[in-house]
Amino acid sequence: MSTKSNSLVLLLLSLLSGFALAEQNCQTDTIAASTPLERFKQSEDGTVVDADTGLMWRECLEGVTGASCDEGEPVALTWAGALTYVPTLNANGGFAGYSDWRLPNIRELSTLVELQCSNPAMNVVVFENAPSTHVWASSPYHFYTHYSWYVDFSNGAATYDERIVSKTLRLVRDIK
Repeated sequence: MSTKSNSLVLLLLSLLSGFALAEQNCQTDTIAASTPLERFKQSEDGTVVDADTGLMWRECLEGVTGASCDEGEPVALTWAGALTYVPTLNANGGFAGYSDWRLPNIRELSTLVELQCSNPAMNVVVFENAPSTHVWASSPYHFYTHYSWYVDFSNGAATYDERIVSKTLRLVRDIK
């Protein structure tokens, strides 16, 4: 086999092993579930109600549709773009019969983190096909005025980044 062929085989093997690593990893034997199934009520309209927080979530990220959140591509916007996206969505009829959707604050968004899992750090039975992605919160970061908070759903970390970086959106509304 030539060096070029060996390199190609190694590249393919490393890509395939990367796909295996992309699957959700949960430590159910050692860490208690932070987002158990019984906490959530899923509706046919693509919404999920969290009984613990009194919040209703869109099951899919913005831009993604389908019963299994498997159609389309997630919308990725800057923080300013995310803040202006939501009122436009609401003014155009909203979603599932509601026109009071909003970006969650960092504390609300962090309630969706499944602490026993990574890649994604979410309950994928409730939020089917949830990707390991960065999701904007509405919360500004107070120490650097050009930064805002987001949750990294690959590992569940709440962190901050420059507002000019594009991230995905998961919308919420109050029900209590």
